[in-house]
Amino acid sequence: MRRMEMLKAREILRLKHEIGLSLREIGQACNCGKSSVSETLARAEKAGLTWPIELTDKQLMSALYPPVESKTLPLEPDMDYVFNEMKKKNVTLMLLWEEYKKKNPAGIMYSQFCERYRNFKKHNKISMHKEHKAGEEVEVDWAGDTMSYVDPSTGEIKKAYLFVAVLPASAYPFVYAYGDQKTPNWIDAHVRTFEYFGGVPKVTIPDNTKTAVIKSDLVDPVLNKSYNEMARHYRTTLVPARAGRPKDKAADENMVGIVSRRIIAALRNTQFFSLYEINQALSEELVKLILRPFQKMQGNRLTAFEQIDKPCLQPLPATKYEYSDWREGKIQFNYHIEYDRFFYSVHYAYVNQSCSVRATTRVVEVYVGNERIAAYPRNYNASKRYTTLPEHMPEEHKAVSGWSSERFLSWAEKTGPHTRELIKQLLESREYPMQTYRACMGIMRFGKSYSAEIMERASRDALDKNTCSFKYFSMILKQLTVRVTTISDEKIIQHDNVRGSSAYTGGGFRA
Repeated sequence: MRRMEMLKAREILRLKHEIGLSLREIGQACNCGKSSVSETLARAEKAGLTWPIELTDKQLMSALYPPVESKTLPLEPDMDYVFNEMKKKNVTLMLLWEEYKKKNPAGIMYSQFCERYRNFKKHNKISMHKEHKAGEEVEVDWAGDTMSYVDPSTGEIKKAYLFVAVLPASAYPFVYAYGDQKTPNWIDAHVRTFEYFGGVPKVTIPDNTKTAVIKSDLVDPVLNKSYNEMARHYRTTLVPARAGRPKDKAADENMVGIVSRRIIAALRNTQFFSLYEINQALSEELVKLILRPFQKMQGNRLTAFEQIDKPCLQPLPATKYEYSDWREGKIQFNYHIEYDRFFYSVHYAYVNQSCSVRATTRVVEVYVGNERIAAYPRNYNASKRYTTLPEHMPEEHKAVSGWSSERFLSWAEKTGPHTRELIKQLLESREYPMQTYRACMGIMRFGKSYSAEIMERASRDALDKNTCSFKYFSMILKQLTVRVTTISDEKIIQHDNVRGSSAYTGGGFRA
């Protein structure tokens, strides 16, 4: 930042002496106040500087801000104050030094000020990969160490995985345990984190776990769609750490170590019987951790959070994020899309197009590109798996691309009367025939691998058992095929050229 300030000082002098602009015009051009321009020109005049200037930045700094001769030692800057102020957005060492010099004209120079700051961080072991700004970032990851609990109903020992989040500027942590590391728990952990903090950081830094990043890339990583939607809801930006670069989230790596030593190790001899009990214990140990005084600095993690991060966090949205599962699919020829073994209709004009399905516990939505083309209350009725709107159907319930009830019946009739009757009953088993087209198509495909005779026998068995569905037909067909193969293998071949056992009686050969 010192170089930038000196560039601005040079520009002020150039605009004044070379172009002759007024103080106001120079201030507008250099994005600073008229008083700052006046002070810079006065200091240059006092130092006897003329344009053009051949001095280096360091020489120009010393000329504009010469040390003040004093018999008393200069007042040392408060480095605890400087360290905390540096965490605030847009605050620089140059700004803090200027404020210090304004209050203490006889104070140390900028280079000494920077050296004091570097020594302060080194002495207190707080030298960082980067300066973290207040309320700007949260780093998240799963802890490497796990905990365990005993399932009371089975006696099975189950693992508990710990999610760890930390605000780097204040080292303020959050910990919560889950039964697995899948996407729903990953996103729920973020929701709990933001609720715990009482606000949302501007940037969220996860690891390259599959629940966060589908495809890792240095420039343009592909993010998990549900995770990205959650981030938009909370107005936070996802910036995954680079693969193999733990320093990109060094604060969380450090916090994972602290959690392992201070919390997991402290609870190592405690027997738990549920995730709820583990999270209760984690909550108590977490309070102890955040109230534990810093070793090299004043205060603790709670006071640091309240002073540094909390005032700068974004407010929580009006509603919590509800987890949504995104899946990619293709609209079938019967203009339905499948989600979790249930089927929802869309307008028949979208047949064969790729789409995205967004599902929550309450609704199912279908998107083509960014356009939502259908939305339904989520269906949980296993006896009625198809949800079809009449306005989505083509005229007279005919499917596009030539698919129709008549076509399936015509094909079945070529195979035999039992197959036709099976397809007929299958088509009549639903409110709308097109809801059975997928099953009819599946039965048609069996005709490519099995003879008409086998298809007829399987159809007759299905009709006799009143099980007119693709699932049961395929089971009957396989069982029938096994029986036919077994009988064929056991059948003795009779032919004049085939000798029987009598031909080898006595061990001799008979012509």
